[in-house]
Amino acid sequence: MSKLAEEVAALMREVAALEIMPRFRALKDGEVEEKSKGDYVTIADREAELWLTPRLEALVAGSHVLGEEAVAADPSRLRLIESDAPVWTVDPVDGTSNFIAGRETFGVMVALVRSGVTEQAWIYLPVSGDLAVAGRGGGAWWHSGGGTARLDAGHGPDDLREIVGAFNTRFMPDEWRERVESLVGCVGREANDLCSAVDYTAVARGLKDIVTYHRMMPWDHVPGSLIVREAGGVVRDMASGADYAPRKLAGPHLVARDEHSWHLVADVARRR
Repeated sequence: MSKLAEEVAALMREVAALEIMPRFRALKDGEVEEKSKGDYVTIADREAELWLTPRLEALVAGSHVLGEEAVAADPSRLRLIESDAPVWTVDPVDGTSNFIAGRETFGVMVALVRSGVTEQAWIYLPVSGDLAVAGRGGGAWWHSGGGTARLDAGHGPDDLREIVGAFNTRFMPDEWRERVESLVGCVGREANDLCSAVDYTAVARGLKDIVTYHRMMPWDHVPGSLIVREAGGVVRDMASGADYAPRKLAGPHLVARDEHSWHLVADVARRR
């Protein structure tokens, strides 16, 4: 890893140890709030983002953090993604509902964007200690149990009936939700961990073939999209066929481990 990649990875491990894991399966009364219907935040989310923000900004001159919880408090901060200055996207606890329920499928996600282009990305899974890191044009890497391996998403099955995927349709307009949900019974297996950090890394590792999304908040999708692409995968809008970019805030997007898998699913969805 580069020096910057190592420094960010160290911060993610430290914030997990200080602010996140001590609260896992130990949340107290008053430490969970509902920001909007079905959208929860915990003290771990807020404290982890507050801890990370000044430390990330100190690593790159002139940079700013675009964090999920800061935007929840001040939606105007979302305009930072339009800036040409360096921007850190931060999801302090991705999979908050899983975290609240005591499930292990949650993660910390960080990416560095300049002028609308993702340069580097990190996804850390605190329970296992696994870390995915990617640099634009430099590949994606999986750090697990003291070992490091280059991520290769590989090739998906030739038959739609053998596809393994996650279908997130909650925010899709009716037309696309119906199209995508109609695919669920056509694929081999639905496997949704309700956590972008887990789903993106699963695609990059070849453990899942596809994932669908519509609401594309930068902190949820910028890190994983670079990691998947650098592992050989595809992240693309099913309606327009355009590649995902950090300033794109809505889908319907399809994440796939390779071109073939993307077309196998997207082409069927578009014909329905």
